[in-house]
Amino acid sequence: MTMPSSMLQQSTHQLDELLQASPAVIYATDAAWWRGRLHYICLEIETLTGLDREALYARPESWLELLTPGSRQSALTRLARAIDDNSDRLSLDYTLQKGDGALRHFQDDIVIHRNQHGEIVELVGSLTDVTKRQSLLERFEDLSDQLPGTLYQCRLTPDGQLSFPLVSAGVQRLFGMSPTRIVEDPQEAIGRVHPDDADTLWRNIHRSATRLNVWRCEFRYRHPRGHQLWVSGHATPQREEDGSILWHGFCEDITLRKQAQLALTESERRYRFIIEHVSDLIMLFDDEGACRFASPSVQEVLGYVPDDLYGRSLIELLPPDDAPRVQRRLHEASRQGKNLQLELRARHCHGHYIWLEISCSPYISPLTNRYEWILGVMRDVTTRKLREMKLHEMSTTDSLTGALNRGAFLECVKTEIDASDAMPSRLSLVIFDIDNFKKINDTWGHAAGDLVLASLGDICRSTLRAHDIFGRIGGEEFALVLGGQSLNEAAKLAERLRQKFENVRVEFYGQWLNFTVSFGIAERQEQESLEALMHRADMGLYAAKHQGRNRVNQALCKDT
Repeated sequence: MTMPSSMLQQSTHQLDELLQASPAVIYATDAAWWRGRLHYICLEIETLTGLDREALYARPESWLELLTPGSRQSALTRLARAIDDNSDRLSLDYTLQKGDGALRHFQDDIVIHRNQHGEIVELVGSLTDVTKRQSLLERFEDLSDQLPGTLYQCRLTPDGQLSFPLVSAGVQRLFGMSPTRIVEDPQEAIGRVHPDDADTLWRNIHRSATRLNVWRCEFRYRHPRGHQLWVSGHATPQREEDGSILWHGFCEDITLRKQAQLALTESERRYRFIIEHVSDLIMLFDDEGACRFASPSVQEVLGYVPDDLYGRSLIELLPPDDAPRVQRRLHEASRQGKNLQLELRARHCHGHYIWLEISCSPYISPLTNRYEWILGVMRDVTTRKLREMKLHEMSTTDSLTGALNRGAFLECVKTEIDASDAMPSRLSLVIFDIDNFKKINDTWGHAAGDLVLASLGDICRSTLRAHDIFGRIGGEEFALVLGGQSLNEAAKLAERLRQKFENVRVEFYGQWLNFTVSFGIAERQEQESLEALMHRADMGLYAAKHQGRNRVNQALCKDT
């Protein structure tokens, strides 16, 4: 018997009124879902998606056509699987593209109604817009993907069913399985736990569920690619209203650390043999930085016997200006369970410093999840470092005079100017060159000229302060940057240098050569550029040359 049209309209109207307050959109279809006949759909579908209800009644498949290809195929596949498995409930997640191009994410909870013969008579679905939740999940995935392991939620129901409501993308790197695969089939992931560790894993899970304390476990996992890895997991439990236990946790690959730990435990004799015969220095420090072991090679590297260092802090061996920085970096890396490589200076037992290349590896306790030990492998690289420093010096220093070359000098001046701008202080520039240097070369040859230049360099380096910057900016032209020095103070220093140059005598094959130097001086004015400062000092030098040479001339201020 067919219900009259007026009664159908009245029934639909009553359903609309009943479901108007529901946050979800309710619909009902035949067994073919949206590819079949639409029995009913809530009026709110128009507000939710912009689709016309009557158009959907006329052509239900238009709903599927709006789903993105990937989510449409996934939804149809999962629905077919649920029907084949005689399931009575199903939850789908899919993405719909509205007419304006905007993407909306929906959760579709479907109840499958069957008759007494098991035949499907109707599918009743509840549509909820989860776009905001999906956006948050995507942000969560982006953040969690930066972690070295995987974040997850695990639920244990009162009847003992274990599931994973949420798994971050990092699980693909760790377990070789996609998050979707683990959520849909949690037993596949659990089944890959090594049989020898499965009982321990489940005991820890049930103990955590009973006592509601933090779950921690280390276990072996058989990766789908065929290899085995060690995994460390910890999670915090909470009891839900239905009696289920929900854990929020994190898993990470600790294979390398575990292998090192097991090797040390299982092979003490072999470990000792290696340690005692390796040329590199191996040291073990506790979480407070105190030395608990030093290999015999410490005597070759640092001059100590191992017992001399027991209980002493690594920081005691470092220069005072390096110790805080090294200690901070070492603690931060170890706290995060990261390896750290450093090059640092260490004090030899005879008092001098040597350069060490050190590789530090922390041991994280599975009980406290904090580092307890730091393994340091050290190698003496003093020869290499001195060679590198020498090469750097050669690349930045004029070998004849010991002054910085032009490029290095200008970089230093820029740094001094920046520092002066950040914390206002005086800065003076002195430019000077040897008078009639060409005549010396023409008369005595370039070897004599080089001897004069070397003498000038010796006098400057013996007269200047340690932090004064001395550079060779031309053939016979030099410059000084004097931080914290006024124009008058710079002039006094220049005059002292001028007199030393004037009075020096340089022996050249039985002949005594003398030379004089002219100076131009300028004190940097507020916000004056390097180019402007050098120009004023150069003008001072130009004036000194034209006033008879062998003199010190102070440059005028830029606004004079």
